[in-house]
Amino acid sequence: SPHHNPHDGPDYCCSGWNLNNIPNLKGSLLRYIDQDISGMKVPWLYVGMCFSCFCWHIEDHWSYSINYLHWGEPKTWYGVPSGYAESLEATMREQAPELFVDQPDLLHHLVTILSPNVLMKNGIPVVRTDQCAGEFVVTFPRAYHTGFNQGFNFAEAVNFTVADWLPIGRQSIEHYREMRRTPVFSHDEVLCKTMVLPDKLDLSLLVGVAQDALAMCQVEEGRREEARRKGITYSEREIFELVHDDQRQCRVCNTACFLSATRCPCNGGVVCCLCHCLDGCSCSASNKTLRAGLPAGLHV
Repeated sequence: SPHHNPHDGPDYCCSGWNLNNIPNLKGSLLRYIDQDISGMKVPWLYVGMCFSCFCWHIEDHWSYSINYLHWGEPKTWYGVPSGYAESLEATMREQAPELFVDQPDLLHHLVTILSPNVLMKNGIPVVRTDQCAGEFVVTFPRAYHTGFNQGFNFAEAVNFTVADWLPIGRQSIEHYREMRRTPVFSHDEVLCKTMVLPDKLDLSLLVGVAQDALAMCQVEEGRREEARRKGITYSEREIFELVHDDQRQCRVCNTACFLSATRCPCNGGVVCCLCHCLDGCSCSASNKTLRAGLPAGLHV
């Protein structure tokens, strides 16, 4: 049962309904991320007051989220199905175009409120619910949500990912690349670390990982071939798993390089993803090196 007696400490500590445990449960890919990520793997606590609100947003990497209201007055939620995410974003830009001029990724900053009535008038379906104390609310990948508190309350929230998130998570990385937004973690790194332990995966996760791995390899092969056509012919082996995140971030789009990148010796070593292999500096392609390699435990 999701409801627990607060005095049953040992039971609650081990329970799958404890939000500290959910990201690391069997079936969640976040368990394969080594570091604790505040807000994603480590729950955040929220103290609400009357009419305090949270702006329209989706979760980092378009992951699932789960929110538990421990006590207090209800929390009102509004949600939009993931299939209408781009329609919501377009409507936001139409309603306040001046705000997006300087900040194209404005919706990533949780500072934008728009009446659900405006969205519905533009053909975007909006659902509503009241979350009472002792109840959970789950949001789905790329499903925009907003809401407000009806009074003083106390809630807890965390993220999780399951097999059907994998292709959506990969789409989020390409979206971040376009927005030049720094990802929280490397999607390919999580996938590769999951692939190293196939015996520990249930069938649905194993199938999802295999399908996403195929997509990853096809994309990677195409990008390496394109880099060679652009004149980057010299390559060296490098395991980016061993490189600090700050030192493997694409200079152009801020994506986290993992399977490969290009390096140029100028300015202390410019790192770029293969999509921007010629864009990080003015040096010729012949000066750049394709650095690639599989992490430990994986073999072609």
